[in-house]
Amino acid sequence: MFNKLLVKKQDEFLPELTQDIPSSGIITVGNDHSATIELPDSQIAPEQFVIICEEENTTLLCRVDGTIVNGEALPQGALHYLQTGDKVTVGEYLLIVETADNAESLLKGETIQNLPNLPVEIAAEKENEETEEEKLIKSGKSLNDVLEGLRSEERFYFQIENGTGKKERQYVETEEMWLGWADSGECLITSEADEIKIPRAQIRKDWSGVVLYPLQPQFVWLNNEPLAEPHRLKNDDRFLILAKETAKPDTETVVRFHEPTALLVLDSILPKELPPPILLDKNGKTENFPNGNQNIHQTEGGIHTSRVPQTAALTAKKAQIFGYFTITEILVMAVGTLFTAAIIFLILELY
Repeated sequence: MFNKLLVKKQDEFLPELTQDIPSSGIITVGNDHSATIELPDSQIAPEQFVIICEEENTTLLCRVDGTIVNGEALPQGALHYLQTGDKVTVGEYLLIVETADNAESLLKGETIQNLPNLPVEIAAEKENEETEEEKLIKSGKSLNDVLEGLRSEERFYFQIENGTGKKERQYVETEEMWLGWADSGECLITSEADEIKIPRAQIRKDWSGVVLYPLQPQFVWLNNEPLAEPHRLKNDDRFLILAKETAKPDTETVVRFHEPTALLVLDSILPKELPPPILLDKNGKTENFPNGNQNIHQTEGGIHTSRVPQTAALTAKKAQIFGYFTITEILVMAVGTLFTAAIIFLILELY
């Protein structure tokens, strides 16, 4: 069984990136500093793919497009059971799965022998070696067992990158969060609305995943396009938010979204179509955010939230009589009552 992952760039091995493949755990590959194998290449995503290591199987899970295994391009969410000799191409890098002995020989510049030149006993053992599918069946592990293990490893999270190169992760811990600028001038994602001085969007986690609700059109640029309606975020979505003092997006602050590995596994086997999220009400009123520092587009049903900001809730109550009925509803009920009373009076008088 193999236990080394070699990395080449332009036909040159990079020993410092050589990674041992453990019997259990997860190896992440991408251009992010937090990746297990960091590949500094703009064509590579922060988390290009992950390798799920188990005692019986080592599985590659493609998180974004652009990963090629043995000459075949893998789509996002695709799974591939790695075997000795597999070659994974991503950007300018080539990753090779090898045994420890062969890996050591390759790093020293030695040529390894092919299977036909191996001793007869070793060749026979390799021919009789079980396939990965047979090992998976014998292991007795179900898809649910694998997903449960992955679920404990990862969660939804946002990665905020500023112009200084600093990167900060913000995990989605609650069903409702806010995105905007803090008093310190930094981009902030938090569940506490009072911590946001200049709000830009609301983030909701529900049955469909994580949905981004811009508070106004042009407040958020998703993948370089202005976002005017709610959007269900997908893995590696990249977005910018409107700058603090100008009418343009702040290009020095980039926010990226990451999904859990378990959800990507489910996405690869479940139907792709989901019901569209609720649209923002473009005819809503303009109200103040709780802090009173920034006017935002706020309607009673415009932002999909279970907790309406205080000023918006007060404004909604002012537009209703007794806190429940509008003027139109009161007039309709009054007319209906008078009409019914007149009919009852006529019936009693005539009969």
